[in-house]
Amino acid sequence: MMQGIWILPAPLLLVTGCSAERAEPVDKDAIAQAVKTAVQSIVDAFNARDADAALAVNAPDTRVMSHGQPNMGFEENLATVRQYVSDPAVHLQVADEEVDVADAGDMAVYTATYDWEFTDPETGDVANEQGNWVMVFRRQEDGSLKIYREVISDIPASGEGVS
Repeated sequence: MMQGIWILPAPLLLVTGCSAERAEPVDKDAIAQAVKTAVQSIVDAFNARDADAALAVNAPDTRVMSHGQPNMGFEENLATVRQYVSDPAVHLQVADEEVDVADAGDMAVYTATYDWEFTDPETGDVANEQGNWVMVFRRQEDGSLKIYREVISDIPASGEGVS
């Protein structure tokens, strides 16, 4: 029986004997705040009726899932938002914001409730919709975080709903 001598295969020595450069620690709080700031810029631009600025945080490969409509890419979403902001009654607010940042800092999930006022196309009266808003931010090649996926889901008004 051989004692005291251990021979490790070369690949194992490389893995255990070398340490890769350590990445800087991820400041999840700073990333979460940056996401909230980005969302506030969306809300501000929407309320200022500037569709292009409202979508400046969207990635080119974004997918938006909204109100049972077919998924929209960037161009379809831009056309829809341009239509929304042409409404003189439009106003958007968010509340109950939460941001969950991935340990690597390369993705973040933003959730909030929203309150949206708009002109009802059927009645011409100002209407109100409340719902849930989920955005998945993903780090882009340039280092920025942009919206990769977005889900907008209204909550049925009182008296309506699922039985």
